[in-house]
Amino acid sequence: MTEITNQQIIDRYLKRFSHSKKSQSTRKYALEYFFRSDNFGYSGHVFNMTKRDVIDYFDYLNHLDTIALQTKINKWMIFRSFLQFIMEYYDDIVIVIPRYSTQWKPIHKKPDSNKDVVMTKEEVKTILDYTYYNNYNYYIFFRLLAETGMRIGEFLNLDCEDVNVKKRYVEAEGKTGRKVYYFSESLAQHLEIYMKERMSKETDSNALFLSIQKKRYALRTINHYIRNCVIRLDIEKRISCHTFRRTLNTLRKRMGCPKEDRKILLCHKVSDVNFSCYVKLNYYDYIQLYDKWNPYKNILDN
Repeated sequence: MTEITNQQIIDRYLKRFSHSKKSQSTRKYALEYFFRSDNFGYSGHVFNMTKRDVIDYFDYLNHLDTIALQTKINKWMIFRSFLQFIMEYYDDIVIVIPRYSTQWKPIHKKPDSNKDVVMTKEEVKTILDYTYYNNYNYYIFFRLLAETGMRIGEFLNLDCEDVNVKKRYVEAEGKTGRKVYYFSESLAQHLEIYMKERMSKETDSNALFLSIQKKRYALRTINHYIRNCVIRLDIEKRISCHTFRRTLNTLRKRMGCPKEDRKILLCHKVSDVNFSCYVKLNYYDYIQLYDKWNPYKNILDN
């Protein structure tokens, strides 16, 4: 029975959630807290797991001061799901999951939040300058994010044909349908260079941005990079991809940009407008509107 490895068992468990890459990624990351040596570090075979191992792992999670209670509960529930899968999928395997020895302590780390975090123009420039000299692909990535204010889900799903460098806009698929985001002339010049390099890569993926594995980026990878970037630059703010969108909207508001224009530029609602006409008939008006309320004008001209 023990000829099968822990990793093979984990892979079989994750395969059940192949309908959702996000679910697979979340579960894989949660199980790493049990197996990885820099976390709980269980080194035995899962078929030999005892009730004591399970309780010890719960106590490990319970006393962690680096994650919030809800995060601990989520990891514990995924771990229990994994144990339940083992017992039901493999023959003659019984792992006792305790009920009365798993009570969460009353005080835990408060959840981190960045819902009110806004960057200054200087902080945005500092991040972009750093990526410009250290990783040009990430520079294009974050500058496009900063100038358009796109939602990260829309952004990660961009394909090469969604970018119109000449007319300075990208088309994105959002919850309310197709959307149009504009960018600066300066960024268009960088994108022209980037697109030539991107189209020369041999890959089956049509994603605009490719990871080292030549696949579409995962959100976890992007957030990990931006966190490390912020730490290295000594920026004492909890910055995520969405912070760029919030920052752009806030800077426009400080410029005196009317609320209606801010909503249009961030594509809050264009659902009543035929998409083809929206681009064809109003293109110059929207470009002028974008350039008028571009808070990064003459600041991000690398």
